[in-house]
Amino acid sequence: MHNLSGLTLLELLITISILVLVVTLGSPAINSIQKNMQLRGAAQSSYFAFQQARVAAITKNIDVTVAIRSGKSWCAALSDNGVCDCAVESECTLDGAEYKVDFVDYRFVEIDKVTFGADSVAVFDANRGLAIGHAGSIVFSDGEKQLKLILSNMGRVRLCSIDSNIGGFETC
Repeated sequence: MHNLSGLTLLELLITISILVLVVTLGSPAINSIQKNMQLRGAAQSSYFAFQQARVAAITKNIDVTVAIRSGKSWCAALSDNGVCDCAVESECTLDGAEYKVDFVDYRFVEIDKVTFGADSVAVFDANRGLAIGHAGSIVFSDGEKQLKLILSNMGRVRLCSIDSNIGGFETC
């Protein structure tokens, strides 16, 4: 007598059905978590870039510019050489090094709106790191949720959420 063991066709079909169900129900949640993390990452990286620009302006006693480009191919970069285009490789530099945050690392995020004037540039002055006349905001979006970076005339940078509760951020 032979003792054969294995899976029956019915057992195999049930296992595959359960696996398909778990993947189907789980993938939107995973996608939503990934988009939320990228939105937070893009906004926080930009926040730290603005903070770095302010610190550099004060410590080096130079005006530091933050050039911003909106849309799906967005970017924000620091420059100690005045207005530059952050989409052009190595055009925006601070002490000879490129300091840039862009869409390449955050593929689910885009910049919907920039309110830093016609040239989309924020400038921190050399004396006290103020942004007088260059205040504004950037709205980051993942298609569902939005985070807003706000720069005041006094050089204060802050992040807040628009129309949704994103943990850790006040509502604007």
